[in-house]
Order: sequence, then C-alpha cells, then structure tokens
Amino acid sequence: MNAAAGSKIKLLIFTPTLQCGGSEKYVSLLCNYIDTKKFDVTLCIINNAHPFYTINNAAIEIIDLQKKHVRTSLFALLKISTLKQPDIIFTTANHLNIYFALFRWLFSKKIKFIARESSVASINTKRAKLPTFYNWLIKKYYKKIDCIICQSQYMQQDLIDNYAVSENKTVVINNPVEEVAGTIHAPVVNKFVTVARLSEEKGIDRLIRSVAKLTMPFQFYIIGDGNKRGALRQLIESLHLQNKIFLQGRKENPFTGLEDAAFFLMGSHYEGFPNTLLEAGMLGIPVIAFNVPGGINEIINNGENGLLVKNNDEDAFSLAIEKAVLINFSRQQIKQTTQKRFSANDIVKKIANLFMQLYMQSK
Repeated sequence: MNAAAGSKIKLLIFTPTLQCGGSEKYVSLLCNYIDTKKFDVTLCIINNAHPFYTINNAAIEIIDLQKKHVRTSLFALLKISTLKQPDIIFTTANHLNIYFALFRWLFSKKIKFIARESSVASINTKRAKLPTFYNWLIKKYYKKIDCIICQSQYMQQDLIDNYAVSENKTVVINNPVEEVAGTIHAPVVNKFVTVARLSEEKGIDRLIRSVAKLTMPFQFYIIGDGNKRGALRQLIESLHLQNKIFLQGRKENPFTGLEDAAFFLMGSHYEGFPNTLLEAGMLGIPVIAFNVPGGINEIINNGENGLLVKNNDEDAFSLAIEKAVLINFSRQQIKQTTQKRFSANDIVKKIANLFMQLYMQSK
C-alpha cells in the first residue's frame, strides 16, 4: 500500500469535471505542473463528457468514471481506490469533499485524505437545496479529513469559526496562475474587461449598472456564459448600452485581444480566491472590485494593483473607475508581483511539499 523508500508517492486526485470553472482550472494546473518524478498521479474525473481544460502532462493517468452525479459514484470510487492503492487521495470540490468524508470508513485507513475547499463554505451553502443539512454535513464530517487546503485566509477562518474545523487541520495555499510570456500592453483608457460565469453570485448586473453611470466613453467586454445571459442582455438593452457593453461568450483564452484593457472589473458578491484576478494580474491589468467576503482583498492592494470599493455601492464603483483612470498603475510591477506571489511552479511546489509532509507523517 505505502510507497517504498525511494519510490513515488501514489496520488489519486478526484474532480467532478474538467469543465470551465475555477476548481477545474486548479486541477489542470496541478496536474500539468506537479513533479511526476516524485508522484505517481492518477486523475479521476466523475464525468469528463464536456472537458474545457486539457491535461498536457503525459505522465498523468486520466480515468473518466462516466457517472452523471457524484452521489452515484461510490462503488466506482471504491473500485478505483482498491485498484490504485493510493497513499493520498486529494479531492477538489466542496460536495466531493463531503462525499469522501462521509464514506471514509469504507476506504483503507492508511490513505491520507486531503481536500481543497473550493469556496467560502458558510456563504456557498446558502445556495444548496438543503442549506441547513449541508452545513450539518460539513460540520460533522470535515473533521474526518486529514488536511484541508484553503485558498485564502478568509476561507480558513470561515471553516474554523463556523464549522469547528481545527486550525491545525487547515493550511492556506493560494491558487496558482500560469506565467504569461510577452510584453505588457499599453492600456486603452476606456476599455474594460470581465471574465466570469454569468450567474447570480458573480454580480455582473451590478457591474453593468455601475458602468452605465459613467460620464466618460467606454467599451466593456464580458467574457463568459451562464444562466443569467438572457437577463443580462435585457438589462444592457434597457439601459441602451448595446454599443458599449458586449457579451462575448465563453473563450478558451479569455484575455486574447483584451490584453490592452485598462481595467478588470469584478462584481462578485463573494469569492474564494478568484483565478481571473490572478490572470489579469499576469497581464498587468489593474482590478476594480467590490470588497466582499473571501480572498479578493488578499490579492488587491489599493492603489498598487487596483481599487477596492465598499460592497453594494454601485455609485462608488462608478466613481472608482473614473478615479482609477487618473492613477498611473505600473502594469509591469503588477505582473512581476503577481508572478512572484502566485506562479504555478511555486504554488504547485507548496502543494507537493504538503503532500510529502503528510505522507511522511504516516511512516
């Protein structure tokens, strides 16, 4: 079961999908950057029918369970675990974390279970069908996980305060972002961009209302898709902004052609640790965002790489855009700082070191 001295650590990673999303992006970066000389890695996907991200690391074995839901995958998960005999099982989404914790007693006691918390649990669970029950499951079963990786300090404290998770069972490791080659583009002052799922919690509607208040000319490009697309289109039309705000849909490389945007606008009502903010930073694009629960204010330093605005104050957001135009943001410095803090190479090394540390504890 356990790796012999000098052999690789057997790592079994579970993710619901490889569709477009923050957790899926995280999984793809982890697999593409992890040192496969030290780890024997199998990526197990609950359903990979519609992949968005690609695993380029040829040393990673990929298994598609072809299950429609996590809740119907138990026997398949047990079968894969028995077959692969992992030293570590790593789960990467909140509902998957709960599922493994709930049935941990069916797996070998020698396996170290590590989970990545994918959102601010106390807020995200309010969107569940049975929020009270969901909260109870986290509080009761998360204690069975050996270690929980939190994307931000806020997420860590949320688990400690609201779910009685022991602090020594948590660790903060920020999300990774790939480095971007090439020169920094000079900003087009009136050009803005947002990359987000078009869903309620992303607050795209309040960005649209905020830019509608601007007295300056502008072009605002919104990259992404989701169930609020129709409602957002209607809002744009009602404000007569069809020639200023453009719903671009989902793109594999969302910032292509928009590297010269003056600002990245973020309207989210809460965020764990948004990948798109890091991607904007790698391009040197400053961010204007509402100061909401989660890790946004752990990324943005006012006046250096963007501006934070009081939550729900759309008038203040509009004024912040006009103020930001007058600030001489150093796009080169934004890129360098982002690269220093969040580069995929460094962050994945931190994750790998955690895996090795927990593995050695079982020796």
